[in-house]
Amino acid sequence: MDPFARRKMIAQVQVEQQRLLPEHEEATRTTIEMLRTSTGHDDAGLVPCLNLAYLLGVKNTYGDDRLMALALSVANWATTAVNDLARHTGRSPQQIIDQYETDIIADREDLA
Repeated sequence: MDPFARRKMIAQVQVEQQRLLPEHEEATRTTIEMLRTSTGHDDAGLVPCLNLAYLLGVKNTYGDDRLMALALSVANWATTAVNDLARHTGRSPQQIIDQYETDIIADREDLA
């Protein structure tokens, strides 16, 4: 990315962060609620349905800004979870992600 495009992207990110800041607290509460509902299920197929129901509920009730804030919150939680798992297992975050990616590829091949 050229320096001008990079500066423009950073400026846009800063503007969006400030704009979405009022949504942060509610997005965090919704993320916690969604994770409490979605985790601990033996049926892996149920998890995407539960998560999608939350996302659609937020979008339909509160609109795109709250949905964007929720997506940002979930991404931040996922990043923290990967970093924590890496630290507790002695692997790098990249190794954790590589393992998930390998598992997804294997699952896809099993379905084919």
